[in-house]
Amino acid sequence: MSASLAISQSGSETRVEFFLDGAALYAESGMTIAAAIEAGGRHDFSRGLKGEARGLFCGMGACHDCLVTVDGKVSQRACMTSVKEGMRVDRPSSRPALAADDFADLCDVPASIACTEMDVLVIGAGPAGLAVAEVASVAGASVTLVDERAIAGGQYFKQPSTSKATLRLAGDEQARSGADLINRVQAAGVSTLASTVVWGAENDESGARIACYGPQGAFYCKPRMIVIATGAYERPAAVPGWTRPGVMTAGAAQTLLRSYGTVPAGRIVIAGNGPLNIQVANEIRKAGGSVVALVESAPAPWKQPLAALKLLAADRALALGGVRQLAALHAAGIPILWESSLAAIEGTAGVEAITITGPNGEARLEADTVLIGGDFASSNELSRLLGCGHEVIDGNLAVIRKDDGETTLPHVHVVGEAARFGGAHIALAQGRLAGIAVARKLGFDVAADTEAECRLARHRAFQAALWTAFKPARPAAGNAPPDHTVICRCEGVTYGTLRALGEHSAKDIATLKRLSRAGMGRCQSRYCGHAIAVVAGETRASGETRGFLAPQMPLRPVPLAALAVEKPEWGGHKRALLPERPPLESREPLPLSQTSTLVIGAGIAGLSTALFLAREGEEVTVLERAFPNSLASGGNAGSLHAQLLSFDHGARAEGGGSAAAQTLPLQRDSIALWAALQDELGCDFEMKVTGGLMVAESEAHMRFLAEKVGVEQRAGIDCRLIGQEELRALEPALSPDFVGAAYCAQEGKINPLVATQHILEAARAKGARIFDRCEVIGIVPSPAGFDVATSRGVIRAKRIVNAAGAFSSRIGSMLGLDIPVFGAPLQMVVTEAAAPLISCLVAHADRHLTLKQAANGNFIIGGGWTAGLDPVHQHPRPLLSSLEGNLWVAQHVVPALRKLHVIRSWAAMNINIDGAPILGEHPSRPGYFSAVTSNGYTLGPIVGQLTAQLVLGRESGRALQPFSITRFAKGCS
Repeated sequence: MSASLAISQSGSETRVEFFLDGAALYAESGMTIAAAIEAGGRHDFSRGLKGEARGLFCGMGACHDCLVTVDGKVSQRACMTSVKEGMRVDRPSSRPALAADDFADLCDVPASIACTEMDVLVIGAGPAGLAVAEVASVAGASVTLVDERAIAGGQYFKQPSTSKATLRLAGDEQARSGADLINRVQAAGVSTLASTVVWGAENDESGARIACYGPQGAFYCKPRMIVIATGAYERPAAVPGWTRPGVMTAGAAQTLLRSYGTVPAGRIVIAGNGPLNIQVANEIRKAGGSVVALVESAPAPWKQPLAALKLLAADRALALGGVRQLAALHAAGIPILWESSLAAIEGTAGVEAITITGPNGEARLEADTVLIGGDFASSNELSRLLGCGHEVIDGNLAVIRKDDGETTLPHVHVVGEAARFGGAHIALAQGRLAGIAVARKLGFDVAADTEAECRLARHRAFQAALWTAFKPARPAAGNAPPDHTVICRCEGVTYGTLRALGEHSAKDIATLKRLSRAGMGRCQSRYCGHAIAVVAGETRASGETRGFLAPQMPLRPVPLAALAVEKPEWGGHKRALLPERPPLESREPLPLSQTSTLVIGAGIAGLSTALFLAREGEEVTVLERAFPNSLASGGNAGSLHAQLLSFDHGARAEGGGSAAAQTLPLQRDSIALWAALQDELGCDFEMKVTGGLMVAESEAHMRFLAEKVGVEQRAGIDCRLIGQEELRALEPALSPDFVGAAYCAQEGKINPLVATQHILEAARAKGARIFDRCEVIGIVPSPAGFDVATSRGVIRAKRIVNAAGAFSSRIGSMLGLDIPVFGAPLQMVVTEAAAPLISCLVAHADRHLTLKQAANGNFIIGGGWTAGLDPVHQHPRPLLSSLEGNLWVAQHVVPALRKLHVIRSWAAMNINIDGAPILGEHPSRPGYFSAVTSNGYTLGPIVGQLTAQLVLGRESGRALQPFSITRFAKGCS
């Protein structure tokens, strides 16, 4: 594990030489890379995904704007990485060329990942976390305190890391109080782990496991009690120019000053809302910085005397302290522009000027640095991942908890600003109460702290009065930003792109994310999620399942190699229970009461069926329990399989693999149909037939592949064996240990996020009617066909097509039919982008793996690894053990992946049958058709085409008996 959290750096100044883009720079020991570069007066040192200049923004490792390459290791956060003697720092490439010798593995691949048990795990070493740790440890509990920073204290109790900062904070009460608390925590025997990221969590029958990554690698913690004290982060509203170097949060500037003694360069404007901005302005002024204006969205206090009096009544000392801060700015001649807000930031290479709006209209101020403060959001990703209940307060998620932080999960407490923004004094009081509560739950005798309870009540009253006084004069949700405004900082997605998709295609936040890629970057929508919800028109009113994107592991990017641990193999897919979740609510009744053909399920099979039916003039209606393409199809990795997967042939295959082998001609022809549809519709599916490889690392593997290739060739698949030399020529980035492969020229990849949407739009254009949030809850045969009860009313249909994927068995059971379809939740993993390295779709002869590089440079890794279920959303969710095993195979096959971070994972409910689809009319229920398939995305178009032909009574020209439900020798329950 990692080293203990330090208190501060002391002693005489030590100068460190490091190199930035080859040029020598000098920094004080203890500085981060970002602080050292800012101290030199430079803002621009990083790049965005599209190559644009970036610099320091959040200053706390959440936004990932300040990434640099350090000693050949890509994507290191400059704000969290300390300078070292001789360190090489380079401006990053948006897509590093991993084949070059310039880049190093991020870490070694571990033999295993250790798991440590403790009584209490406290996550976050700010005021709340420190208070919890002290109380629980003094009571007798074994306490481990984890923090992402190298030095404890959090955002409020920032401790000096350099000699210069130590001198500057001499006599500072805030820093001294923090140091005293840190000393008490260490004296209490708390085990402290510094520079450690908590990237994941998992609940099982034996309790929770918390996934961590620190200087010595990955490890798991298995605590009896968990206390989350991860604080909050500033989430400024997007304005034109907010991604420019020289724009940072007020908190980032305060960290530069208090931790490293660095003052941002040039003319500084501070804009936003709240008292932190006033404090930061004074601290920069005292340090010699040039603050030219403070732009505050609230009215001046003398315009709201009642609010000011309430503030004085709540806490006179704190209120008068604020008055003194304002007086100091006035005395220094720093103007405060009340009832004003930042509208735009101008400049070419960096910041040159800003536009503000206020009571008198627009004004322009020249500036070199812009600090944006206010609009704090709780860092609640971990509590959400664990399944704690949350509620919506003022449009933001807040964990449901008691005064002592206890959540809806009794073993999880959330305290301080991780629960709801409220300031350090509330965090300290809550921390003490949580420490008492968890110690008592562990059986320790701890006295109540009535003083802490009183402080909590008093400071809550003060905070309520404070934010009444600082309520913005105009609502934040005013005019929409200009179309060119970047909303998603990670992916560079503009408001115009989101608006256009929201108007024409995406009516929910998840679909808008899938189509735009907004929220898919390293920060996981921390900064753009709210704006995406607004564009999608999703009101954040109650709970976290509407208007909020679900958190995904890893919560912070983690080196792929650190998580790669070899796991045992198995045959086929592991089946799982389908989620029991209520249907998504739609208060609009269905606008029709009957239809000719009713398709249940708006995944790729259902939508393709609707397209081909509508093309023939058939009246067709599609019902979807969620949103189109939101379940298995939207969660698909986009592989186009023409050859058999390794577990679909031989001893490990279901039924010996005969059903899968009979499907091969359909897979081949469906890939061709995908290409034809792309041409016919004039849309870009991001489809590419690249060829597919199944690699072998032994002669036994080659014999297995020879048998498999024989089956495939007899089915008309263009597949052959290749040797080591040809394999190396095709894909030089593969491990040199492979002795050969099966090569299929017809395989490839597609982007299911956009391809399905194009099929949907084409179906609608031909007259298909598609309704979302419409759960089928009952089907009754009628003389005219079927009466289908849904969550949005009853609809009568002559025919039904069951294209409900993993839920097909539920639909069939409504008619007394046994449809042998099972859910198989599977995971996918995504790395950060790199320059083109792998062109083929890659699989392994004896391992669960599919691997490909997407058009944007990300590697998508899958292969049938089992997932679990999200405790709140009831969506599939990756499992820690599956992540380990999947990533081990991936880096074993492509060693260069050890140079990249994992930035995202997700899971989808795949379909498990017997290796072949179920197609056609049910013999005992005329008018009921199945359109269900595993390997569904590849087969989607041809399943739709064939089903449409069967529904219309047309000849398909194919022998479809092998895909009839009659092959299961039953079909009625």
